[in-house]
Amino acid sequence: MEYNHKQLAILDAAEQLFASQGFHGTSVRDIAHAADVNIAMISYYFGSKEKLIEAIFLKRIVGWKSVLETALTDESLSFETRFDRLVETYVGRIFNNPCFNLMMMRAQIQADLGVNDLIHQNKLEVHNIISAFIKAGQEKGVFNEGVDILMMVNTLVGTTNHIMSTRHHFARISGLEHLTDDQLQQHLVIHISNHLKKLLKAILIHEA
Repeated sequence: MEYNHKQLAILDAAEQLFASQGFHGTSVRDIAHAADVNIAMISYYFGSKEKLIEAIFLKRIVGWKSVLETALTDESLSFETRFDRLVETYVGRIFNNPCFNLMMMRAQIQADLGVNDLIHQNKLEVHNIISAFIKAGQEKGVFNEGVDILMMVNTLVGTTNHIMSTRHHFARISGLEHLTDDQLQQHLVIHISNHLKKLLKAILIHEA
């Protein structure tokens, strides 16, 4: 769906507030103030706060699934190269969209939110895309049989999200406090990507 300038301002403001304050801790008035619009405009465009958070998720996840499918189905590249792209693309996406991912982390622990059905469906679709890729690699003899794909995906997701959400603690422990935010982000994206590629390919390729 194409959004106009006002709609994008509302979506961006809501995403930042949901990430920092949680869904229940954020009012429509808060969003209207942050987006510099009136409350009636939010109601007109999105109907309710629940529909607004759904719109944010749909805006983000549709593009992600397209990028993921493109990266994993490019048969001109080896399976190993495509797997590297999966990791690099995912880690980069998390660090480039911190508010969205913090919002999603908050939403998933609030069982009463209707958007959790949408999150679950997206997780299932992403898992199926990655699973189909791994199975294709297994059929070609590139990847090991018996891989726990769900746990592998959760390792990718969990490690990346944890460091993204606690990045300043990681910087202090790693002696990286001298870096600017941009420098720290660049370092973390490269460092996490390289670590996860080695770790996960040890499971996929190097171990029987």
